[in-house]
Amino acid sequence: MNRLRTEAWLLRGISSIPGELLLQGGALKFIAQGTGSAWPWQIAKLERLLQASGYAIAAEAGKPFALFEWPVSEVEAVVPWYYFGGGIVLARNGRRLRFSFGSPASTNRSLASAFENIRKVGVMRSRGRLWSTAIAKASGKPGDPGSAR
Repeated sequence: MNRLRTEAWLLRGISSIPGELLLQGGALKFIAQGTGSAWPWQIAKLERLLQASGYAIAAEAGKPFALFEWPVSEVEAVVPWYYFGGGIVLARNGRRLRFSFGSPASTNRSLASAFENIRKVGVMRSRGRLWSTAIAKASGKPGDPGSAR
């Protein structure tokens, strides 16, 4: 699998930024779609961390913005056990980014909402398996990222 593109949420503290995670041409890329629930100070810190100046301006204008594009061969990918397979941590050059493959939980507490959330967990886990396999194959590293112990 050389190409993969799914929805993902970049996790920043208790905030998250919606977008798309892409694997294409030997590179991993995250394209942010707005700022989600992140605060302005979190956005500024993320711009500095990823050397992605212009993200805040693009988000304010409603334009998608590529926060990073990393060679997959230089990325360490780990699926922490507490993500239950529904997210991944990507690291490169001392920068660690946490991603979820499911949208943030809603505050709707109906029974229908509970069943919908259970269905979403299955989708998140299947995306997690896809990403683990794709990154391992694209990076040439044996096995998949597996779970962090």
